[in-house]
Formats: sequence, structure tokens, C-alpha cells
Amino acid sequence: MKVLITGSTGQLGSEMVKLFDDVVSSERKLLNLENPSKVYEILDRIKPAMIINCAAMTDVDACQTNRERAYNINAASPSVMATYAIKNNIRFIHFSTDFVFNGEAGNYSEDSVPDPINYYGMSKIMGDMAVESVPNHLIVRTSGVYGVKNNFPVVVYKRLRDGKEVRVIDSYYSPIHSKNLARAASELIKSNFSGRINISGERISRKDFALRIADFFRLDSSKIIESQEFSGQIARRPRDSSLNIDEARSVLKWDFYSVKANLSQMDVKNLSL
Repeated sequence: MKVLITGSTGQLGSEMVKLFDDVVSSERKLLNLENPSKVYEILDRIKPAMIINCAAMTDVDACQTNRERAYNINAASPSVMATYAIKNNIRFIHFSTDFVFNGEAGNYSEDSVPDPINYYGMSKIMGDMAVESVPNHLIVRTSGVYGVKNNFPVVVYKRLRDGKEVRVIDSYYSPIHSKNLARAASELIKSNFSGRINISGERISRKDFALRIADFFRLDSSKIIESQEFSGQIARRPRDSSLNIDEARSVLKWDFYSVKANLSQMDVKNLSL
């Protein structure tokens, strides 16, 4: 089966391509999601039997200031891919985000009603709605994906390693390493699981996560300082975007979610920042 994986050079996509045979890795030069008008034509040329959309514009502030680009990548292009999947009767897997919620409640389930408070979340929910029109679809909603690139755990590790102060926001989410997310999602894909499911780590505050990182890597935690307010950011962030993963835990019989299981996947020798 020919599998098209978009965003194949990203944190998640690069892990997904390792888990499937006969993969067409969609780099930007092959399938540019910033140009939705060309997406259908390119898909028709590739003729995939399944699409796994790992691509997204995830920079929250950049989405807020460049809404056209965010819309094209996160909403319009998935909509075109959904149309192709429907017309060709193929399976479509799509990754969504905890930022579709307003963050007032936390512990959001698969049935929780989205209410995004920034344009990143808005563009992603528009993409989700298009994917839901595909009869054979799977939407994986996740939170705080990290790996080797610039993200919260990497920043915390490197700053503490270098003896620098780390300021963390008083907020909650459900971080997961891209390796565990890819493995968990691939198992559901191969079992023909359909619909919407949350796959993420366990709920934790960013301060507690930073402390766990310090403990795990034996770094000095005294330089971790909690702040009550978001600063230097353009877009609003949800205060508690944590996800309820009861359904995923009932289906997947291994530890994809604990902080320890995810931190153990961090390859600190190859981190980039």
C-alpha cells in the first residue's frame, strides 16, 4: 500500500515514515501545502492508497500574524486532501491539537466542544472539520509534541544544563514525545481504528514538567521560576489544554503517556536549538 506522509521531515513525520512500508515522503518541494490549489493535482499524480497528514503550521504567534499562510496549511490543504480521499475512497489520517480548546476546563475528551482562543487553534479546527467528512478517517488529537527541535523540554534541558534560569508559565498540558506519538498512532492506523482519539502524555503543569526534566537528567532545579502571566507572546494561549486519554489507554496496552516514558525518548546528544 502506497502511503503518503506529509510533513515527513518534521518531528512527528520523520518518526512516522519509519513505521510504514512503501512510503512517499512529502517534502515541501513535492507537495507545498501553502498552495492548496495545486494539492489535488499532485495527489492525483502520486495516487496514494492512504494519506497521513503530519504537516502543520504550529508556530502559534506566526499563525496569529500570518493568517493566510496558517489557513492554507492547516485548513485549506487538509480540505483538498479530504476531497481527494473521498473521491478515491482512501483512508485519511490527520493530526490535530489541544489548542482547539479555550483552556478553561482542561482534561478535554474526544467529545469536548472546541472553542479556540487563537488563530492557530481556529485554523486547525477548520482542518479537522474537513477531515471528518471523509468516511474512513482518523483524527489524532495531541498536545505538546516534542523531539529534537526547539520546544519546551529541549529549551528547559539546555538552559538548565548551561546553568541558566528557566521561566515557566503557570499552565497545564499533556506533552508527549514524537516517537511515542508516532508508535501509538501507527498502531491505531494499522488496526483500522477510525473516528477521533486523543493521544498525548499525562496532564502536568509546565513547572512540574520542568522539575521532572531537571530530576530525570540530574540538573539543578533551583533555577526554575514560575510566572503567572504569559509575556512576550502575540496570541493568547489556553491555560489548561490537557487531554483526557482514557480511550487511548484502553486501546493501547503500553505506556505511551507517562512523563518518564516520554523523557526516556529524548536523545540529548542530538538536540537542536
